[in-house]
Amino acid sequence: MNLNMKYPKMRPVTAFPVTYSGKQMICLKDASGLVENTVVVPKPIFFIISMLNGKNTIRDIQAAYMRQFGDMLFSDDVQKIIEDLGKNLFLEGERLEAYLHKIKTEFKQAATRPFLHLGNGPHLEPERFKGELASYFRHPDGPGERSLEIPSGTIKGIMVPHIDYMRGGPCYAWGYRGMENLGDVDTIIILGINHTAGDPLFSVTPKPFETPLGLMETDKDFIQTLIEKCAQDLLEGEFYHRGEHSVELQTVWLKYLYADKEDVKIVPVLCGSFDTFIAQGVSPIQDARVGDLINGIKETITALGRKVCLMASVDLSHIGPPFGDGSRVSLGDLADIRGADLETLKFVEALDREGFWQSVARDANRRHICGLSAIYTLLSIIEAREGKLLKYAQWRDEQGWGCVTFASMIFCQ
Repeated sequence: MNLNMKYPKMRPVTAFPVTYSGKQMICLKDASGLVENTVVVPKPIFFIISMLNGKNTIRDIQAAYMRQFGDMLFSDDVQKIIEDLGKNLFLEGERLEAYLHKIKTEFKQAATRPFLHLGNGPHLEPERFKGELASYFRHPDGPGERSLEIPSGTIKGIMVPHIDYMRGGPCYAWGYRGMENLGDVDTIIILGINHTAGDPLFSVTPKPFETPLGLMETDKDFIQTLIEKCAQDLLEGEFYHRGEHSVELQTVWLKYLYADKEDVKIVPVLCGSFDTFIAQGVSPIQDARVGDLINGIKETITALGRKVCLMASVDLSHIGPPFGDGSRVSLGDLADIRGADLETLKFVEALDREGFWQSVARDANRRHICGLSAIYTLLSIIEAREGKLLKYAQWRDEQGWGCVTFASMIFCQ
């Protein structure tokens, strides 16, 4: 028997509760975004799936199921579940490896980075889509039609969410309202998050990004100069840009905001996890790769004389069972999370990089702040006087399975 079939192993997935046909179910999505399929299963089946860790045989799963539910589970039923997961590319093995080889080859040969994360359909027609983005400004939680009282040309950076638009649209709008005061800009350096891998620590791509509003061009000269100035291989992890949403979701807003300015370009940089530094009890700046990228970006800005805006595309806390916590998030928990988040954001407003780091690392990032590496990197590069929090928001699943928090902020001279 194939070892992968004897000890089947799920690839990393995101699991969250949904209501399907009036029943409470669990939806599974590929955590990396590389596989577009989703699977919806009842909770007993999810229990079986949770046992597929590469260590359990079908007999092990049958025994655990009997202990949990008191019911007999036939091996043929388990085998059918495993086969269905394999067909949907949720299991590690030859089928998945062949698929990944195929899409890696296609991405390497592609002239552009494809648009992936907002689905298909009439909602992506340019005029309708522009109307959706405009609606977030008018939303009760949005900034409205008024401009912010910030002198033009003083903004040096911005922090915006990368949660989906349905949950975070109004918060995005606050950040992009602030960008209207940016003044002349040539290049926007987007520091996104690599949700898939911590290594390589940083990666770039020169590929332009497809969007429903047209092609978002990259600053190829800047990217090439940055690659040459850095000792690390910034193209080693280029493939991770294919499935990552943290840069993609900003390109749409930028095409909307700069519809009449085709010369504004981006430099997409994915930042991997800094969890290793937390475990080691050291500041990220002590790692040569971090200093290498920071110095490389600074030197490239100087060498090319670009008018640059730095952007951190980040979410903040991720709380609840889907993120490794043992209990659901109650309404009462939201105030505690808010207090901790706002305390952390004070360090970001003060441009206190190491204070920000310590505020997250001191409890081993208990809130699972996924934007940690990008925010730290932005604070290491930006030349500004202060940050200004524009909007803080929380999204909580109705049943309390999870909570994600996010914010928009600008950084001014």
